[in-house]
Amino acid sequence: MSNIVPRTYRAGTLTYTKGALVILFGWLLWGDFCFILMETVVPSLMPLKFKSLGAPNTIIALVITTIPGVINAVLNPVISFRSDRYRSRWGRRIPFIVVTLPFLVLCLVGLAFGDRIGFRLHGQFAGLLGRFSPNAVAIAIVGTVMALFSFFNTFVNSVFWYLFNDVVPEHLLARFMSWFRMVSMGAGGLYNLVLFKHAGTHSTEILAGVGILYFFGFGLMCLNVREGEYPPAPEYADGEVGIVAAIKTYCRECLGLSHYWFAFLASAGVAVAVSGSIFSIFFLQSIGLTLGMVGKLAFAGSVSGAISIPIFGTLADRIHPIRIVIAGVALQILTSPIYLEWLFWQPSPNVVFHVLLASGICLGAPIAAMISMMDPPLFMRIFPRGRYGQFCSANSMIRSVATIVAGVLVGGYLDVLTALFGPRTAYCCLPLWSLASYAAVLFCMIRLYRSWKQHGGDESYAPPIPSPSGSGIVVEPPVEAYETDGNRDVSSPVS
Repeated sequence: MSNIVPRTYRAGTLTYTKGALVILFGWLLWGDFCFILMETVVPSLMPLKFKSLGAPNTIIALVITTIPGVINAVLNPVISFRSDRYRSRWGRRIPFIVVTLPFLVLCLVGLAFGDRIGFRLHGQFAGLLGRFSPNAVAIAIVGTVMALFSFFNTFVNSVFWYLFNDVVPEHLLARFMSWFRMVSMGAGGLYNLVLFKHAGTHSTEILAGVGILYFFGFGLMCLNVREGEYPPAPEYADGEVGIVAAIKTYCRECLGLSHYWFAFLASAGVAVAVSGSIFSIFFLQSIGLTLGMVGKLAFAGSVSGAISIPIFGTLADRIHPIRIVIAGVALQILTSPIYLEWLFWQPSPNVVFHVLLASGICLGAPIAAMISMMDPPLFMRIFPRGRYGQFCSANSMIRSVATIVAGVLVGGYLDVLTALFGPRTAYCCLPLWSLASYAAVLFCMIRLYRSWKQHGGDESYAPPIPSPSGSGIVVEPPVEAYETDGNRDVSSPVS
């Protein structure tokens, strides 16, 4: 008989064999596929649905960008702070996902049929709603359901990303996130290649189908991934208790150091830069592309991104994500002016397609892959691990505030340009918005890099935290300090 002891892998109190680790990764990546498909479908279909109902750009930006940003800014910090400190037999992340899952699915079905419900209500209550057009009622119904969807999705979006940091061994996180990104790209690419060309005619079927897949697929992941044991929750500031103490603790720990503010503001700047992306479909249509061409471009970008992300993920492990992100943002600034060419050049749609295909594969996708090393690879290396959720929520809150403002401004920016120069010119000016935003991101990333070096850099960086008494700065203990004496064996991670 062989005396060879199988190699095991640890994540906090969890211990995995290689086979169990493969099963864990399989379930997490399957859950990611279902989640990303849902996250891809909703923002890609809803602008088209609202546009078909006659909603102006400002309303589209308000419902799809600003309102979700407000909801996220308010709820994300509360959910994340509570999740970090929540203790149950099912863990501290999965319960938040499972409880809200059925409501989220109902909202997806509501988005699928919301316009039809609006038309039916207008017909049934013509006396009450007669002064409104059928489309206005439909816009109101779909907008309301979209707000509810954003509310429930905030619970999932807040804690799903933290789950990886709790159950995946630390030295495998970068590789896992690379595979995670590949699956995300694959899900988005598959959707754009196969389904997006039918977005204008079969949005109801697509949304309803994604809702069903999400319910069963994401639900199975929750049932088959389990978390370990966690140490007692950290004390509140000054040893106090209650809501006021929780708020004081959160603000002191997350917002008390300029070191983390540089990271938060850089992330917010990226959110501002991409806030105009909800109008990219109208930009592409304005320069002559069909939905089929747009879907092919998105698929090619997804494939190129799926190839690029593991390369830059491996490189980030070797030279640190902060350097990859700075290089990516600098390249984005240098290449943004290229996309202004459509202001002066109006070739055939076929030429436009091939130019965008080449530039997307060679420039757009690799640069986006570099910038994607900010969240979460960079944050996993910068934020305190034991309080990872609340620091991510602080970042999300600040990013949401930026998104709220940007959503209104970019919609107004395009409406003003449309009134002055026409829709084609307005949409072709979107790269100017991106260029200005990424310039601010680069400034913040350089400041973060300098602060990171001051706190130890490559050799000895440890996340700084304001002390509970507020009298100074302490360093978060290493990961091992959060492990208990006993390990939970997950040779088979199926509960």
